[in-house]
Amino acid sequence: MRKTILAIAILSITIGCKKEETANPIVENQKPIEQLIFGNQRFLNEKSIHPHQDKKTVLKNQNEQHPFAIVLTCSDSRVSPEVLFDQGLGDLFVIRNAGNLISDIDMGSIEYAVEHLDVQLIVVLGHTECGAVKAYIADKDNLYKKHLSHIDDIVATLAQEKEEKAEEKKMPKGKNLLGSINANIAHSTTLIKQNPIVKRSI
Repeated sequence: MRKTILAIAILSITIGCKKEETANPIVENQKPIEQLIFGNQRFLNEKSIHPHQDKKTVLKNQNEQHPFAIVLTCSDSRVSPEVLFDQGLGDLFVIRNAGNLISDIDMGSIEYAVEHLDVQLIVVLGHTECGAVKAYIADKDNLYKKHLSHIDDIVATLAQEKEEKAEEKKMPKGKNLLGSINANIAHSTTLIKQNPIVKRSI
C-alpha cells in the first residue's frame, strides 16, 4: 500500500539562520522528506547545487514525470519551492495560489499527483508576511462580503475557515498574523487529509 505523508510547514521569508559548515549533497535513497530538508539546508547555507536544471533533465522527463513531493504553496514571488528546497525539473509537483488555499481545481491537482504519479509526500507550505492572510486580517469591517473583486473571494474563503474562526477567539485577528497564517495552513492540510483518494493512499 502506498504511503502519503502530509506535512505542515511555515517558512519565514526573512531567513536569519546561522550557516552550517557542511553542505548536504544529494544522497541516493533519501526519503522524500529528507530530500526537502537537506535541500533547504543547502539553500540556507548558500551551498545550493541546483540539481536537474539542464537540457538532459528536460529530455529525460519529456515523456513522463516522477516528482517525489507535492507542494501546495502561495503565489508570492518570494516563495519558490524549487529554489527554497534546492530542487529541479521533475522533482516537485507544485500547486500555487494566493494564500495556499484549496479549491476544487487545486484538490484535483493533488488527486492527480497522488493517484497517477504515486507521489509519496504532500507539503502545505505557508510563509510569513502572506498578503492574502494580511488582507483577511485587515478586513475588520467584513468588506469581503461585497465581493467586488476576486481578491474579495480570497478573503472570504479565509474568513470561512473554521481554524481562522477558532484562532480569532483566542486573539483578535488584527493582532495575530502568525496565528492566522498557521490556522490557514492547518485548514488546507485538514482538507487534504479528508480527501478520499489521499486517505486511500495512506
